[in-house]
Amino acid sequence: MLGFRRYAIGVELTDSMFKLVELKRSFRRIQLSQYVVHPLLSIWMGERSIAEPDELSQSVQDALSSRRLHTRRVRVALGNRHVVTGTWHVPEMGRSRMRRWIEKKVLPEWDLPFDDPVFDFQVIGHVWQDGDHQEVVVAASSRRYVEELADVLRWCGLDPVAVDLSALSLGRWFEFSDDGTVHKWAALHLTPGGVDLSLFYQGVLQGATHIPLEMKTFLEGVPDRPAMDPLRPILENDNQVAAYGAAMLEALDAGKLDWMGAELWKQNRVWVVSGEGIDVHKACLWLQSKDGVPSVRIGEGPQSLMTGDLQLHSSRHLGNILSAPLGAALTGVGVS
Repeated sequence: MLGFRRYAIGVELTDSMFKLVELKRSFRRIQLSQYVVHPLLSIWMGERSIAEPDELSQSVQDALSSRRLHTRRVRVALGNRHVVTGTWHVPEMGRSRMRRWIEKKVLPEWDLPFDDPVFDFQVIGHVWQDGDHQEVVVAASSRRYVEELADVLRWCGLDPVAVDLSALSLGRWFEFSDDGTVHKWAALHLTPGGVDLSLFYQGVLQGATHIPLEMKTFLEGVPDRPAMDPLRPILENDNQVAAYGAAMLEALDAGKLDWMGAELWKQNRVWVVSGEGIDVHKACLWLQSKDGVPSVRIGEGPQSLMTGDLQLHSSRHLGNILSAPLGAALTGVGVS
């Protein structure tokens, strides 16, 4: 149909930032039509619930007050901090039956940090013989937290139609923006509160976890003052980046992460770094300089999807901060 356009919105809320992207698809072309980045106070976002929903919703409303969105339907990327993942071996069965199996057999035996789980799952690997078990990644979050987050977005005039794992959103964006030569990789998504680590093999999520690591402890005596540009990193000089990098490698030590640690440090796995709060380019250069670290690369940003005018008015610190909401929005324009 002549003039066909489809719009989709992806949203990510970290401890320090509200991020929204709006993608537009016309025929086979996808563009980033607009984005919103707005600072948040970390005390508003609890680990299992939203501590200050009124203040959070007011802040988001302020960020959107001058925006004209083409749709109110949003897809939300939920960070690893609010999700627990596990790998299970279950009998071969259809998807609907497997959901009931997980609900009755897996969840009661799983030592989760919340008692109101909502979950989803993804089958990995293949069943080669009849009667074999299949490997399944199960991701669970607190139903209360998910519903509170959805309520906040509704109060802001948005309509949450799907909640996606940030790990899956990052994977989707990587598959969309990459040249297709990397098949085994790890997403290191950095936030001021920690590192979201996710492992992928041939586009399938293997596992995900959150590693607490506060960036503000590496300020090296530099005051943490609000910047005119909310995207400006709080860690940007060489000493800060080196101190943070050393602490991150220690936290990612293979002996501390069970099977994920062993997989992370295999030399045929590529580390893809994205996020906020630190100069990601400097962080990648520092990691690349260290012996024993697998191949490291910077995740792609949205610049290839931006019009010249949008690029002209964008922050020079934008980088790949929008990777997760971009991946969430892609499903709304037909990219799975």
